[in-house]
Amino acid sequence: MALMYSETDVWRLADDWGPEKVVLAYDPDTGMRGVLVIDNTAMGPGKGGIRFTEYVTPVEVFRLARTMTWKCALAGLPFGGAKSGLLGDPSKVDRVAWMRSFAKTIKPYTPLQYIAATDMGTTELDMAVFAHEVGDMRSCTGKPRELGGIPHELGTTGYGVAIATDLTVKMLSDMGALGLDPSEVRVSIQGFGNVGSFTAKFLDEMGYKIVSVCDISACIYDPDGLDIPNIMRELGSSLHISKLKKYAKMPKEKIFELDADIFIPAASSDTINDETAPKLLPHTKVVVEAANIPTTSSGEQILMKGGVWIIPDIIANAGGVIGSYVEYKGGTEMEAFDLIRYKISTNIKMILTEADQIRKPPRTVALDIAAARVRRAMLLRRGAIDVAREYFAQRKLYYDSMLSMRDPSHTEDR
Repeated sequence: MALMYSETDVWRLADDWGPEKVVLAYDPDTGMRGVLVIDNTAMGPGKGGIRFTEYVTPVEVFRLARTMTWKCALAGLPFGGAKSGLLGDPSKVDRVAWMRSFAKTIKPYTPLQYIAATDMGTTELDMAVFAHEVGDMRSCTGKPRELGGIPHELGTTGYGVAIATDLTVKMLSDMGALGLDPSEVRVSIQGFGNVGSFTAKFLDEMGYKIVSVCDISACIYDPDGLDIPNIMRELGSSLHISKLKKYAKMPKEKIFELDADIFIPAASSDTINDETAPKLLPHTKVVVEAANIPTTSSGEQILMKGGVWIIPDIIANAGGVIGSYVEYKGGTEMEAFDLIRYKISTNIKMILTEADQIRKPPRTVALDIAAARVRRAMLLRRGAIDVAREYFAQRKLYYDSMLSMRDPSHTEDR
């Protein structure tokens, strides 16, 4: 698959924050094509999943890495931002050989500068392959339980999105900004993979009415609420929504037009744009970003002008990386879910309160806080380097003077 220059030219997007490293990988034996972008490591090793799709580009990977920089900073984790991608269809290639080849290529950078995880197209089994090839279990998170992992298949990201949605509804209702009884709120979820399905599961358990969901194959809708537990049982881990027996099917694009108060994009990037954002305006009051970068800048402007509240990805879908941190430090699944609830609830309260007080969008408030934290870490790192330089300069002067004293030419005649 040929790539346009604009899709590979990451450096045109470089700024004071990063990226620090861009590694393009190719293996002629397997056909593996991959990219690693380490954006910023001021707060710790770059954290970010491995996306495995047939349309991923280096520029997309950079944008995702930058999102991870802000997300980790906002969550208060000792991680920087990074991301990687494999350019291929995981169902049509030898994914084990590709993952091993990619792991071997980027081994010099992990885990000190980059810690991988699952993402679109990758699973806990891919993480097992990656960790074994690198030879270090700290090189990635989202591993199987047998390897000490907390698999993302447990729904950590979706759980965080559900917590963010629930608290947002309650806070906006208390502020008088929503005009809805929380018990009557209707939710649409675009995307029914790991993130979307678990978001639906947890919101359903909280009592929310999920009225429409879609995946790549179809969209279904029921104004009285979908039977989420039955849908998840019927779909299992392999079937698409188009295979469901009970519901009438519509094209997946119809999801934007269906009546719901909360819209949760949980699919790929840039799905809310100039074309789709106007379709949400008549009915949508809140967008909670479960996917990474699901809303374009122009799409966001359209929604904000229409009075829609947007809870950005760097807050709402941080459950996955928070769970990854618990795995990284050797914690348990229960500890992961407890920390996700605590950190996302804390950030939602902080961001929405400040956004309401200073009349700025939640994304602007969140980015300002995250950028301030990363900037401080960068200054501390720069300061530490200067201190280290001064220390070693002083030590060099000391040793030079000691050597000088030992030089016979400087000793007195006895």
